[in-house]
Amino acid sequence: MSDARKWSAAQLRAIEERGKNLLVAAAAGSGKTSVLVERIIRRILQGETDVDRLLVVTFTNAAAAEMRERIEAALAQEIAKGTASPKLERQLALLSNASISTLHAFCQNVIRRNFSVIDLDPKFRLANEQERRLLQQNALEEVFEKKYDEAQEDFLSFAAAYGTEHGDEALYAMVLRLYAFSCSQPFPSRWLDSLAESFDLAEQQRLLDTPWAQSVLAQISFELAAGLAAIERLVEKAAALGYETCHAALEGDEKILKDLLDALAARDWEGLRQAFSSYAHARMSFPKGMDEEEKEEAKRLFTQPRDRVKQRLKKLRETYFHATEEELLDDLRALSGMAHAIVDVVKDFTASFQAAKKERGVVDFNDLEHFALAVLCDKDASEGELRPSAQALALREKYEEVMVDEYQDTNGVQEAILSLVARDDNLFAVGDVKQSIYRFRLADPQLFLKKQREYPTLGEKYARIDLSENYRSRAGVLAAVNWIFSQLMTPEAMELTYDDAAALHFAALYPEDSPKSLAGAVELHIIESDAESSVEPEEEDEEKAETSAVADGGAETPEGEEEEELKGFALEAAFIARRVRELMESGALVADKDGYRPLRWRDIVILLRAVRTKADILLETLRDADIPAYATLDAGYFQATEVRVVLAVLAVIDNARQDVPLAAALCSPIVGLSVSELAELRLAALEEDIFGALLVVNDPAAKFSASLREKVDAFLRLLKGWRDLVRRVSVPELIWQIYRDTGYYDYVGGMAGGLLRQANLRMLADRARDYEETNFRGLFRFLRFIEKMQQMETDLSAARTLGEGEDVVRIMTIHKSKGLEFPVVIVAGLGSKFNMQDASQDLLMHRELGLGLYRTEREKSLRYSTFAREAVAERIKRESKAEELRVLYVAMTRAREKLILVGSTKKLAACAEGWCSFVTQTERALPAHAALAANSFLDWLGMTVARHADGAPLREKAALLEKRVAPEGEDDSRWQVEIVPASAVASVSAAVAEDNELFEKLRRGEPLEASEEKDDVEQMLAWQYAPHGVDNVPAKLSVTELKRRFSVEDAAEEKAYIPLKEVHGSSKNVFKRPDFMQEKAGLSAAEYGTLMHAVLQHIDLAGDTGREGLEKQLANMVEKELLLPEQAKAVRLDAVASFLQSPLGTRMKKARRLWHELPFSRRLEAHSFYPEAEPEARIFVQGVIDVLFEDEAGALVLLDYKTDKNTRPAAVREKYRLQIEIYTEAVEAILGRKVAERCLYLLQDGSVVQL
Repeated sequence: MSDARKWSAAQLRAIEERGKNLLVAAAAGSGKTSVLVERIIRRILQGETDVDRLLVVTFTNAAAAEMRERIEAALAQEIAKGTASPKLERQLALLSNASISTLHAFCQNVIRRNFSVIDLDPKFRLANEQERRLLQQNALEEVFEKKYDEAQEDFLSFAAAYGTEHGDEALYAMVLRLYAFSCSQPFPSRWLDSLAESFDLAEQQRLLDTPWAQSVLAQISFELAAGLAAIERLVEKAAALGYETCHAALEGDEKILKDLLDALAARDWEGLRQAFSSYAHARMSFPKGMDEEEKEEAKRLFTQPRDRVKQRLKKLRETYFHATEEELLDDLRALSGMAHAIVDVVKDFTASFQAAKKERGVVDFNDLEHFALAVLCDKDASEGELRPSAQALALREKYEEVMVDEYQDTNGVQEAILSLVARDDNLFAVGDVKQSIYRFRLADPQLFLKKQREYPTLGEKYARIDLSENYRSRAGVLAAVNWIFSQLMTPEAMELTYDDAAALHFAALYPEDSPKSLAGAVELHIIESDAESSVEPEEEDEEKAETSAVADGGAETPEGEEEEELKGFALEAAFIARRVRELMESGALVADKDGYRPLRWRDIVILLRAVRTKADILLETLRDADIPAYATLDAGYFQATEVRVVLAVLAVIDNARQDVPLAAALCSPIVGLSVSELAELRLAALEEDIFGALLVVNDPAAKFSASLREKVDAFLRLLKGWRDLVRRVSVPELIWQIYRDTGYYDYVGGMAGGLLRQANLRMLADRARDYEETNFRGLFRFLRFIEKMQQMETDLSAARTLGEGEDVVRIMTIHKSKGLEFPVVIVAGLGSKFNMQDASQDLLMHRELGLGLYRTEREKSLRYSTFAREAVAERIKRESKAEELRVLYVAMTRAREKLILVGSTKKLAACAEGWCSFVTQTERALPAHAALAANSFLDWLGMTVARHADGAPLREKAALLEKRVAPEGEDDSRWQVEIVPASAVASVSAAVAEDNELFEKLRRGEPLEASEEKDDVEQMLAWQYAPHGVDNVPAKLSVTELKRRFSVEDAAEEKAYIPLKEVHGSSKNVFKRPDFMQEKAGLSAAEYGTLMHAVLQHIDLAGDTGREGLEKQLANMVEKELLLPEQAKAVRLDAVASFLQSPLGTRMKKARRLWHELPFSRRLEAHSFYPEAEPEARIFVQGVIDVLFEDEAGALVLLDYKTDKNTRPAAVREKYRLQIEIYTEAVEAILGRKVAERCLYLLQDGSVVQL
């Protein structure tokens, strides 16, 4: 198989290198999976090993299945060649038992083979997520109840400091987070102990020797460096403009910052504190003679940036130097008791949770890892030592090689397992640390980075291979990616280096460029979301201080901006819809296996950092633009209307004395109470709850509206049946019975998005089935479980209804897109602020730095930050931003041919000014403080693209005085940078308004402005076809239209069309409002006829058809929204009752078979209606027969209702003869039977006309 493909030198080395530990750093699109499969195949084909002597660990089950399929296909291909078939056939047989799986599956296999070593029931099963959460909740409640009973002071301090008045849910969440952190470590208990021990500081301990000092020093260094860089730029600017007095003050600031950096380098905390306490800024003034406008400009250029630097220094002083070193140490020592209490709670929870799982015979994914580690690690090893057990040594002997895919996403415990199974020369790990984006799953990219740094220096048994050739994307996309990340990815800022080995090198094979191909510049569209707004001067200054934070160090993300952000994103959505339409209508071509093909909707993906709230906006906008689109939402299941309705019904079945769910059920389509009926019900028994009111209304002696009593009676009957049923059947069976009894499943299928709604209802039943498989049974417990999930804000993804091949634009998160590729990638929402919540939670935690705690004083109800908390918060922020940059890398590298970047921001001029701070810097990489100052993806893109030759629009927006200096290093990227005012995105609305104005002029008969196209338009409209035999023969007609066209009476009424040239000056309102928008005094004759037909169609002939019964049925039609209330008032029930009591109506009610509104379509000879038509011409005729029934004697009777006021039999026969003949011919052709009787029933006077 390998002969057909040409491998690069680096790929070939990764495939063929043997006898050492290999780390393959595979960049995006470098073919790492192909290399891994090829390495496996060659080892098998060359007789080095059998396939079942390789351990291949993948990140997902899908990846493992794909790898098996590739290996199987490769073996089958070789067997088909007839080469060494018996040997290869044996490998094919061994493949089914080969160790190609996720790490969890491998761990499960280890445990099942060695269950006795760890005293585990061999019949254990994997708990589902519902069961796991229930057990966790029970364990938490049990542990906290015990802790409160013990009333230990440190625990109570913890509960008081971090709990809320609403309960212990916040404390539960903290314990679960810390438990999850501990599970990602190879020795959780030891790691937890180390957290508490960090606060056991000796009396002579120096602050700089604590675990948190390095993080704090790094943050202070970052802030000072950012401030110094900003002041140095101001000094240069003041010198260039000749502002001497301003220049002197700025030089004084420069000296202050340098002195502070020198004090920091001395590593003497008290000396540093003294330096921060003693500095003073000089007063800055501007040259005399300036007018007010010049002064304002000088303030913008100098005072505001300087004030931001001064504010940063003030914040550092208040955060770290408000107290002496000893006072800061005392704060830390005071936290020791609370830290130990927190760790004790987590340990107690762990023990309780483990006991509950053991009792039920279940394990979770954490258990799989830790139980496998317990099997593989020697029990006699010292604490924290990873010494292989006999079982591990046996596996080392078995596996010739241990191969790990997506190695950058492993954590500490997974690394420990792999190290115990692998020998010192047979680990093959492949991954890309630039794509490590699973920090929220506790992946540790430092494991990969450590090997990446160390392997080249460890000797001949270790090697690192860099795969940097990209076989996915066009050269332009890769050049743009390299331009961005070579400036941002530095060890100081983002934990890694983007050097030539990390850069992407073009290696893809694309057909020769076509004029319609997608090759070209990468697009960056920045929407100025407040371009039309005005801001007060004071507000403007504050805004600039926030938005230009990139220039001098980075401000905190402003709070309360979510609404503004969504407004900006709505503009982005409108722009994206327009851009997608442009792409599709441009005739763009996409490269395919056989050359080029037209661009399809499914070739386009829109990537978002998070889809919640934004996906709905984007979907609606795209669909309004007639663009088919689909988004897989990660949440929102419990908010779906159909799910909430059924959960409300289930809650009522469990306990009917709950007003809120009962009211929800009553107002839902399942019961169908109107608002007025609900009010009537409530007023029926104000002293009762709603269920009591239902019983009052259902009392036969009570006097309430018939409709309300009927609905209440029907619901109470259903409720009684369900409550009896719940004792005998499972919850999922009950749910399906509710669907059957109410028809609600079918009902939601007819709503907008019906397929998704039905899938959500099926998922609810499936969720109930999964729940009952956990041995937790019963409706009450299931509802409590759902309630707990909602309280813990744990939502579920909505059901998926999209097939892979459907031609729609996909909307997905960047995380979901990892591993995928698309011809056109649009990355949107780039202006959204980074989510830094992990750094601001009440209880902070970090893998290395441990706990970030507040100091609390219970008696004063006070708490304040500590040295440890600030250190942990800063480290979390740094690591979070490093991950955000990796997320951006993943997003941009999904594109094969076209990459479009879209973001929105307020105060773009101020932002651009900050982004352009480094346009004169020659060094390619940006300073660490600049990269870390970013608050959004757009900040990173702005500061890097502003330095590019194509970044002129950003430099112009910033009104830059300095001239751009090209950064060092080659660059062949091309950018199309567009700044889009909000008004431009809203231009469609403006065009609509313009059209409305035009039509208003036409309506008023006013002359329009002259147009150059006037003559051309008139000529087009006046043009006529040459005479032909089928000119006036329609291709398709309804029966009613046929009747109208060939009725003498109707023909007399038919008006000729009015030529457009005759409209001007005419009093006729040609451009009148649509009928549905006009107020009317009553129903037209056509509307009345349609109404009476609808009523007769929906009458239940088996029910009461007397006058009172018909009134009830009519009211029911209104409730079901078959009729509007005002339509019901226009119905002549006496006419309906007369028909149903007439001999013809009685025959119909007794009919053997009955068809209402029977549709048909027929092809008839055109010359039967149009003598001038050619003989072969046909007309396609459609119609709907009111009633066809087979009477008791077996005769077919065709019946049509008429509401004409003219009831003379001769006139009626003549008017409807053609219509009834067509109906008759259709029925006889379709059923193959003669129609015995044809009747017209005239509702006006109750007479019957036979034809």
